[in-house]
Amino acid sequence: MKENYLITIEGNITMDGDTDSVSLTTLGSYQMKNGKYYIVYKETEATGFAGCTTTLKAWDDGVSMTRFGGEGSSNLLIEKGAINLCNYQTMAGPIMLDINGIDIINNLGEHGGQLTFEYSLNAGGMLVSDNKVNVIVKEIN
Repeated sequence: MKENYLITIEGNITMDGDTDSVSLTTLGSYQMKNGKYYIVYKETEATGFAGCTTTLKAWDDGVSMTRFGGEGSSNLLIEKGAINLCNYQTMAGPIMLDINGIDIINNLGEHGGQLTFEYSLNAGGMLVSDNKVNVIVKEIN
């Protein structure tokens, strides 16, 4: 796939009352297939997942985020109002997390747009973090 889209990802992660922000602007690919939008980009040191490729698949009330390569492989399923289990790879090894989908706003269209999603991560019934991700996709020529 051609990397002819400018993709900006802004994330806020709140843990124990402290919020960290991360931002990444990169080239990537974007397409619609079978009613779902696919955003594919390479991670960098800025996100802590250098060497990984991330695929976001978005539809009306859901987002899946698959990251592979490097040491950060994971597959998250975020559905508004639902709790899903996921296997999340950490430096110490894989852990199982509950993903609680809080909100999804999908304003993606044929040539790009914006996707915002919020979710919490829980392990063993305890809150690990609250997360908000904003993705902007712009076609470049």
